[in-house]
Amino acid sequence: MRALDALVMVLGFDPGPLVSAVASSVADGFSPGARIIVFTAGFPDERAERAWRQFQDVIGLMELPKRLNVKVERYQVPLNDFVEAVCRVKEIFEDLRELRVKISITGGMRALGIAVFLAYMLIDWKYEPLVEVYLEGRGMALKIPEVQRIVKYRLTSERLELLKAMKPGRVYKPSDLSGLLGKDRSTIYRQLQALVEEGFVERADGGYKLSRLGLLLV
Repeated sequence: MRALDALVMVLGFDPGPLVSAVASSVADGFSPGARIIVFTAGFPDERAERAWRQFQDVIGLMELPKRLNVKVERYQVPLNDFVEAVCRVKEIFEDLRELRVKISITGGMRALGIAVFLAYMLIDWKYEPLVEVYLEGRGMALKIPEVQRIVKYRLTSERLELLKAMKPGRVYKPSDLSGLLGKDRSTIYRQLQALVEEGFVERADGGYKLSRLGLLLV
């Protein structure tokens, strides 16, 4: 994968998950001039301000702006109106839509995290962003499948029937599915190829199986 052009994070009251997300992204690689974007709640809160200062201190110690030519930006998002919050985040995302982006929902500010996720779903990205959610107090992140594809993709009834015929974890050959569905093998093969391209099916052990995204869909 190409280096990241932007890392997006959500800050609540604990800078720890943000530091973990930055460290992980440094290991993956930043492109020159990459942006680290931090969303915070748009109301005064000393705990949040303290967390922001602590995060800045760590970034300074890591020397990211100087060493990797990375720009750190903070955007405050109003949370008195949820639609306004989503629109504010979406406005920032529009500038990132043609870049390689990673979105880490890292803080305990739940409303802000939901606003960021919804804004991500509403953008027509050139490259599907990597999305992860950090578990509070665990120091680990859950990778989120490319769920935006489910919203954007319009499955034909034939392809949906094919997906529903496939059991989780089982590998199928086109002939297996042809027999199950009573359809021509060449037709099944073409449908499988299209589903592989869309990310709902993946090749495995000489056949095909549902991908994680396909499991979510069916």
